[in-house]
Amino acid sequence: MGVPAAPKVVFVMSELFLSCLLVAALVLATVVWAHHAAQEHKKQLQAQGYELIFCLKSYSAWVDFQRDEPFLTRNTEELASPAPLTRVREIRDASFPALSHHMLRLLQAHSHLIEYLWQQNLLRQSQASGWQPLYQDPQYQQIRGAQEELIQEMIGLCQEIIGDRPSKWRRTGTDFAFSNSVMSTTQGPATSV
Repeated sequence: MGVPAAPKVVFVMSELFLSCLLVAALVLATVVWAHHAAQEHKKQLQAQGYELIFCLKSYSAWVDFQRDEPFLTRNTEELASPAPLTRVREIRDASFPALSHHMLRLLQAHSHLIEYLWQQNLLRQSQASGWQPLYQDPQYQQIRGAQEELIQEMIGLCQEIIGDRPSKWRRTGTDFAFSNSVMSTTQGPATSV
């Protein structure tokens, strides 16, 4: 009676081993799938981030182009919401909710800038002289400078989110400015090879 029990124990152990092997294979497949999905999401987020950066730079160029253009012949919808700014808003809504506050500030800055450009445009048309070109106008320079700082801040945040920001230099114990000045005073000017 003791002899027949041995094959049953082996069968239960092999069944347990196969069950564990199956569970391990499922866990491994799930981990591989999750890693692949995370990589795809990261690639998609990076693509969206690069498009956001491109659109922010396009918007900046658009603003610079508007500086000396007459507004009366322009489409008011384009002035209110230019295509690059609209695309920035769409991308931000879809992929970068962390930039919501910055987007609000950019829209406010755009509104303020367009209002100022309208006033300057009307002033130019009503007065033959007494106005100065916008590139010489300190108030325009201040408005535009603040807007450009905000755009650069948004680009920097986007780069951080997508992991595209270069890592900061870590101190290695070498002071390159000091070593360059010592070498240039003792060895003469550096030459290129």
